[in-house]
Amino acid sequence: MLKKLRTNQRHARLMRAADFLIFDHDTDELAAADLIALAFGRYQIRITEAEAVEYLNAGLVRRGHARRLAAPTV
Repeated sequence: MLKKLRTNQRHARLMRAADFLIFDHDTDELAAADLIALAFGRYQIRITEAEAVEYLNAGLVRRGHARRLAAPTV
Protein backbone atom coordinates (compact mmCIF):
# COMPACT_ATOMS: atom_id res chain seq x y z
CA MET A 1 0.00 0.00 0.00
CA LEU A 2 2.78 2.44 0.88
CA LYS A 3 4.60 1.67 -2.37
CA LYS A 4 1.47 2.46 -4.39
CA LEU A 5 1.09 5.76 -2.55
CA ARG A 6 4.69 6.66 -3.31
CA THR A 7 4.25 5.65 -6.96
CA ASN A 8 1.11 7.78 -7.28
CA GLN A 9 2.83 10.70 -5.56
CA ARG A 10 5.86 10.40 -7.85
CA HIS A 11 3.64 10.32 -10.93
CA ALA A 12 1.64 13.35 -9.79
CA ARG A 13 4.80 15.33 -9.07
CA LEU A 14 6.35 14.51 -12.43
CA MET A 15 3.13 15.43 -14.27
CA ARG A 16 3.01 18.72 -12.33
CA ALA A 17 6.59 19.45 -13.32
CA ALA A 18 5.87 18.60 -16.98
CA ASP A 19 2.76 20.80 -16.96
CA PHE A 20 4.77 23.67 -15.47
CA LEU A 21 7.32 23.44 -18.27
CA ILE A 22 4.68 23.18 -20.98
CA PHE A 23 2.62 26.06 -19.60
CA ASP A 24 5.50 28.45 -18.90
CA HIS A 25 7.77 27.77 -21.87
CA ASP A 26 7.62 27.71 -25.65
CA THR A 27 6.91 24.08 -26.53
CA ASP A 28 9.37 24.28 -29.44
CA GLU A 29 12.17 24.76 -26.93
CA LEU A 30 11.21 21.91 -24.56
CA ALA A 31 13.83 19.27 -23.90
CA ALA A 32 13.95 16.22 -21.69
CA ALA A 33 16.87 17.77 -19.83
CA ASP A 34 14.57 20.56 -18.62
CA LEU A 35 12.25 18.09 -16.90
CA ILE A 36 15.15 16.03 -15.56
CA ALA A 37 16.61 19.13 -13.91
CA LEU A 38 13.27 20.41 -12.62
CA ALA A 39 12.22 17.04 -11.18
CA PHE A 40 15.49 16.71 -9.31
CA GLY A 41 15.66 20.32 -8.20
CA ARG A 42 12.07 20.54 -7.01
CA TYR A 43 11.34 17.01 -5.79
CA GLN A 44 14.73 15.22 -5.64
CA ILE A 45 13.38 12.68 -8.14
CA ARG A 46 15.86 11.19 -10.60
CA ILE A 47 14.43 10.20 -13.97
CA THR A 48 15.90 8.97 -17.24
CA GLU A 49 15.76 10.86 -20.49
CA ALA A 50 13.23 8.35 -21.86
CA GLU A 51 10.96 8.83 -18.85
CA ALA A 52 11.22 12.61 -19.15
CA VAL A 53 10.19 12.44 -22.82
CA GLU A 54 7.19 10.27 -21.90
CA TYR A 55 6.00 12.71 -19.23
CA LEU A 56 6.48 15.73 -21.47
CA ASN A 57 4.62 14.03 -24.32
CA ALA A 58 1.78 13.06 -21.96
CA GLY A 59 1.54 16.68 -20.84
CA LEU A 60 1.56 17.92 -24.42
CA VAL A 61 -1.25 15.52 -25.37
CA ARG A 62 -3.26 16.52 -22.33
CA ARG A 63 -2.99 20.18 -23.29
CA GLY A 64 -3.92 19.54 -26.94
CA HIS A 65 -0.54 20.27 -28.55
CA ALA A 66 0.29 18.55 -31.82
CA ARG A 67 4.06 18.63 -31.24
CA ARG A 68 5.73 15.60 -29.63
CA LEU A 69 9.28 15.16 -28.43
CA ALA A 70 11.27 12.45 -30.18
CA ALA A 71 12.24 9.40 -28.17
CA PRO A 72 15.90 9.42 -27.13
CA THR A 73 18.28 7.47 -29.30
CA VAL A 74 20.32 4.70 -27.78
